[in-house]
Amino acid sequence: MPTFATNTALEAAIVAHADEDTPRLAYADWLDEHGDPDRAAFIRVQCRLADMPPSDPDWVDLREQQAELVARLKSRHSDLTPDAPDGFYSGHDFFDDHEEPFRRGFPHFIDCQIDGEEWTTKELTRVTKELTRLVSTTTIRGFSLNDIPLDLLTTLFVVPVAAELTGLALMHESRTTDWRTEAADFFRFVGASPAIRRVQHLFLYSPYHPIPAAELAKANTFDAVRRLTIQSVAGTKAELEKLTKAAWFRRLRHFRSHLSAPAVATPVLTGLGKLPELHTLELPDLAGGGVAALAAGKFPALAKLIYGGSLATKFAKQLAKARFPALAVLGAPNRAMNNDGLAELLQAKWFGQLRVLNLADNKVGDKGVKALASHPVAQTLRVLQLGDNPFSKTGLGEITKEGAFPELTSLDLHSYTKRKGTSAELAVLVAAMRLPRLRHLDLSGWPLSDAGAQALAANPALAGLTRLNLDECGIGDAGAKALFASPHLQNLVELQLGSNAIKTGADALADPNTMPRLGECWLSSNKLTKKAGEKLERDGLYLIT
Repeated sequence: MPTFATNTALEAAIVAHADEDTPRLAYADWLDEHGDPDRAAFIRVQCRLADMPPSDPDWVDLREQQAELVARLKSRHSDLTPDAPDGFYSGHDFFDDHEEPFRRGFPHFIDCQIDGEEWTTKELTRVTKELTRLVSTTTIRGFSLNDIPLDLLTTLFVVPVAAELTGLALMHESRTTDWRTEAADFFRFVGASPAIRRVQHLFLYSPYHPIPAAELAKANTFDAVRRLTIQSVAGTKAELEKLTKAAWFRRLRHFRSHLSAPAVATPVLTGLGKLPELHTLELPDLAGGGVAALAAGKFPALAKLIYGGSLATKFAKQLAKARFPALAVLGAPNRAMNNDGLAELLQAKWFGQLRVLNLADNKVGDKGVKALASHPVAQTLRVLQLGDNPFSKTGLGEITKEGAFPELTSLDLHSYTKRKGTSAELAVLVAAMRLPRLRHLDLSGWPLSDAGAQALAANPALAGLTRLNLDECGIGDAGAKALFASPHLQNLVELQLGSNAIKTGADALADPNTMPRLGECWLSSNKLTKKAGEKLERDGLYLIT
């Protein structure tokens, strides 16, 4: 493994001034000067993304750069994260869409996996000591706690380290049959605790019972909170309205919750629709009765909507009437939307301004794909996710034909459903693919076989690809050899070829001059022997065989 230079003085300054970007960016400059441009770029990208709304013109580019840099750095993950003490877990990811393992280029969140009867006074003392050490010597400022009893949480929250946290995730589970009283006591304490005053990202979970809105509405220490996740919430209409009118709630920029009960969804969404700075709204489970309230809100800054309600034609028509003046990202996977539902959405005034569209796992067929490709949004869309919709090779042709989506940089068409069409027919479509700006492509599950892989490898229009997923495509040695030898695919930083039929076709990977920028490669569930897989290992490559 290559060694990378470190600067202990700059690292100490980053820890000492964890809230500031200046020492981090100074370290990025130093890394550039000392042969570590990938890590330098990762720090800069994450610093820019940290508080950037999805409506920013650079947001899509930065997210794609982040994904590419993660692939390049994947083999170094364990070296860039602090050793997790017993009972702690720092994960294996650089970023996800929830609690952030890395933030602004450095480790941020760590999970404490002690729960239930494992919590004792002695164990709390040990956990507190380890957390204090992590906060004083690393950039960890986010902490996730599972099922800690209220009396022990009370003790933890008066320890000085608690006041240093800027991210906090709490999961509460009831220990008595009187769960309402227990939950009220727990969240009443949290909302009044001075330890919360610096927390900007707050995640509140209660897996079996909703969190009482009345107690959250009373919170007087949530002034810094800008991102809030409430797994589920309950209360009277008056209590829910009081929550959404609380001064701290009105400052939210990012909100996520399961609003599966109409009586809860309507008042909460009515309040959310008035928030002046709310740019991200995640509704993974939305009651049908809440769609009207969502559509009726003003949502002046809403840039990203993750929609978990039904998109049957009736509800798609309601959603299309919404006023989303800043919406740039719509995620609505697995919402049972068919061609008619999509036709309703296409009439929305806000649809043409989208730059990211995720409609994976719906029921959109060839007719719907053609309508989408003919809509003005197709000329400006940057990210399109249509995996596992029942369109055929005809629909695939509509997406990939020249001029259809000229600005598209990410295309996800993964397929776990059986597709009609021979590999020869698909090879023709892949060979004709003309998406000039494409960087990320997922065709996993399509029966490309060797012919399709060879056609893809021979297509010069795909020379810009940096990430490629061809899992479960029926590719054998001939197709794999073509991919690794392709002069058009040498810029790849991530390649997934899992669950194919490759035995010796990846041998060229052992040569560091083959795909020299490759940082992550998946070859699991192929026909490689253990010995053959070991021969493919090389410095800087995260390889799974």
